[in-house]
Amino acid sequence: MPLTSDELAAVNGEPVLPHPTFIAEFSPDAHDLTPASRTPLPADSESLSEPLCDANLSTWVARNPTRPVIRCQTPPTRLSDAQKASRKIKKGLKTEMTKCLHDAVVKHLQEQKHAVELLSRAHNVTPKYVNDMIGSQTKYHTARKIHLTNALIHAKAKEMNSDQPIGSRYTLGELREMVTKDPQMKNLTRDEKTTYVSALREHREQKVSKGHQGGELFVHHLYSTGLIFTSKLDDLCVRTGTYATVYVVQGHINDTIQSTMHGTDNSEDFWEDVYDSPMADVFRQYEQWACTQNQNLNEHDSLETVRKQARKLIVQGLVAVTGKKDITMNYNNYNTAIIETYAVKLVGWPQGVKFISPSNIGTVSEIRKLHDALS
Repeated sequence: MPLTSDELAAVNGEPVLPHPTFIAEFSPDAHDLTPASRTPLPADSESLSEPLCDANLSTWVARNPTRPVIRCQTPPTRLSDAQKASRKIKKGLKTEMTKCLHDAVVKHLQEQKHAVELLSRAHNVTPKYVNDMIGSQTKYHTARKIHLTNALIHAKAKEMNSDQPIGSRYTLGELREMVTKDPQMKNLTRDEKTTYVSALREHREQKVSKGHQGGELFVHHLYSTGLIFTSKLDDLCVRTGTYATVYVVQGHINDTIQSTMHGTDNSEDFWEDVYDSPMADVFRQYEQWACTQNQNLNEHDSLETVRKQARKLIVQGLVAVTGKKDITMNYNNYNTAIIETYAVKLVGWPQGVKFISPSNIGTVSEIRKLHDALS
């Protein structure tokens, strides 16, 4: 066996030197080392310096880790056996109390029904008449549904308060008392009841659909609605990362409103990147187009407008089914030019409307019927 270096040194009488020990120390000047003097890392450690390509980017929260998060509600703690038993006892007591109340109400209704029958016989009227008298004073509705009592009060208010100045008009209680004492509002026929109810329904619909006459109220309504809408879109963008662009422009050159535009995040860059036009230029073109329409609410339902909409719906349906953008509708040779050539058929044409071009339909009722069927 060959001798080691230590054994050879002992044989030759040379002193044995201790082996040097290397201790890894941190040097404050380590960051001053040049790249050439640094020891290369193992191959496995190169992935540590690369971007985290495999990170979870599937949700908006994961892509924005520094943003605050709306935490989900933590599930409630599990109930112990004692708590479950206590809740079971409470539920049983509540069920028993509800049943007792239900039985008492049923008994009361039976007694009331018997009393109403006695009153109707004593005064020679029908039980329904007595129930209507009781219901007009004690029956309340959570929803503002239209019923005869409200319709009568509305008619009496129009009669008594139409010429009265503000501050001297009759109150609701006074009007209700007038309706009760008015003999003309008793023993009404079915047609008279329908007329009163229809008048109140029309009044409520007009209150919802009335337009502003202009002025400060008109501008304030538009400004407040636009402010709420844009703030909601901004909040939605922050929470979900969605994009939105809003244009609010005047519909007539004589309107006094201030047209506005709004885009969430960097939505304005879309118009320059895709259409090579700033968002403001598209906004001005949209405003000019809206002013040239020169339409009001009545013109939206005019004969020519609905004709145009019906023709557009038919052509759009043909393009969607056949995939041909240059296709046109042929009413004279419909079976040959459309059905046999493209193997498609227009379904849903309303009965009573002649199968001709919408441009040749002469009444608003027929073209509206066709438009509703195609929609």
